[in-house]
Amino acid sequence: MKIKCEYCGAMIEDTADKCPNCGAANVNVKRMVDKTPKTIEELKDWYQARKLPPYETTRFFIGINYEKPKAFGIYQDGNEFVVYKNKADGSRAVRYRGTDEAYAVNEIYLKLKSEILNQKARNSGSRSSSSGSKRSPENGFLWTIKLFLGLGVLGALHMYGFGILRSLLILVALVTIYRLGSKFILNRYQSHTIGGTVSQFKEDNPKLSKWLLYSVSDFFSWKRPTIVILVLTIVASLSIGAVYNTPHYYIAPSQDTMYVSYHGDWYEYDSYYDDYTAINSDYLPVEIQNNPADYEYDWKEGEWNSGITDFKSSQAYEDNYTTDWSSGSGSGWDSDSDYDWDSGSDWDSGGSDWDSDW
Repeated sequence: MKIKCEYCGAMIEDTADKCPNCGAANVNVKRMVDKTPKTIEELKDWYQARKLPPYETTRFFIGINYEKPKAFGIYQDGNEFVVYKNKADGSRAVRYRGTDEAYAVNEIYLKLKSEILNQKARNSGSRSSSSGSKRSPENGFLWTIKLFLGLGVLGALHMYGFGILRSLLILVALVTIYRLGSKFILNRYQSHTIGGTVSQFKEDNPKLSKWLLYSVSDFFSWKRPTIVILVLTIVASLSIGAVYNTPHYYIAPSQDTMYVSYHGDWYEYDSYYDDYTAINSDYLPVEIQNNPADYEYDWKEGEWNSGITDFKSSQAYEDNYTTDWSSGSGSGWDSDSDYDWDSGSDWDSGGSDWDSDW
């Protein structure tokens, strides 16, 4: 594409570093910014970090002079860098040829990012269309059930003292474990199958595939197994909450003192301050160290609690286990995470415009 030089008015290529007429720099050339690839090797690393499919699938060939139709690519030819597009008919359109590696990399980098977003939008649209075509009053009812079950999990965890933030983290952890397990099974299949894909796996394993989580959206699909998974999530969450968030009280016969174990930490009750003081487990009475179950005290049924504060009502609990919403790290997500690829999604290059120059 031709643009006008801002200094002499001559028409020049938009990819030219300098005006061939007056030698002025082309101010329209977009230079790379920090944290973006500047070399072909850095672009390869970026590609791998995003967990994108193989080059043959995305049709982006980095560091390769690929000569077959339907391909974008960049490679080094002597001291020059070439950015190209092979059209559907096999002809090649050269986007850039020159010595500026950073500029060349940026051209293919921007195109790749654009294509990733296009593919994500296509996958999202396909899922929405698919779910919409199957939607029925019964499906809407199932969605409502799942929503309330999910809220129930959060409420139950919050009731057990986790707080909203920790409750969300536990739910995310459980779904992540489920997701990683599914991915492990899929990866094992792909490693033993030439050209194995998610679609092929679903065809080869129709029953098993219903239980696997290829993407987070699958967790909220209309498949019946997700109901079971949600119920199991609730049971697991409540079990974790019941054990992990219940203080355990101990009294040793050799000492008329209350000890509390909570989240693996030990505390001793101080009657003067009516609060609990953190102690090392080595300072516990020998009886409790050797046989803690024999000296555990039932707070609800005992009578010894009349003048002692329950641990969850103490200042020690408030200081060490309640969530401070204002103490966030504020680090934020890396913007490149928007371009991370979900292995459960299908990349389809067939819809790309392979007849245009770029």
